[in-house]
Amino acid sequence: MDMKAYDIMTPEIRYIDKNTSIKDVAIRMINEGIGALIVTDNNHPIGIVTKRDIIWSVLFEKRDPEKESVDKIMSSPIITIDSDADLYMIIDTMIRNNITHLPVREGDKIVGIITDYDLMITLRDLLNMIKSRSLRNKGSEE
Repeated sequence: MDMKAYDIMTPEIRYIDKNTSIKDVAIRMINEGIGALIVTDNNHPIGIVTKRDIIWSVLFEKRDPEKESVDKIMSSPIITIDSDADLYMIIDTMIRNNITHLPVREGDKIVGIITDYDLMITLRDLLNMIKSRSLRNKGSEE
């Protein structure tokens, strides 16, 4: 049960240029069924934008999603975690920073992302494994 970030992460990373409008970012997220994009400047990661960032910026900060670019609402610097970080460190990092998307890095390169959904799947699988072991142990006692 020694799970690492590379065991949990989604390896597909999606990027968006910092000058992209908030509206276009939202449309892309909807079309691709994703909740976050890594924001780049000249193909270099400089931030992350999530659905929550978009909702806050438009509804509460009254930003114009057609005229303002994503770099105005992105979170920066990007909070990342090393690919060999354990499950406790992943969860602790996400809780302490109140984030739902955690990019995974190897050195300076982003190699994946862990979402709150990825953690729910991992928790479900761990609970199933514990349940199976418990049932096997119970059966061997009889």
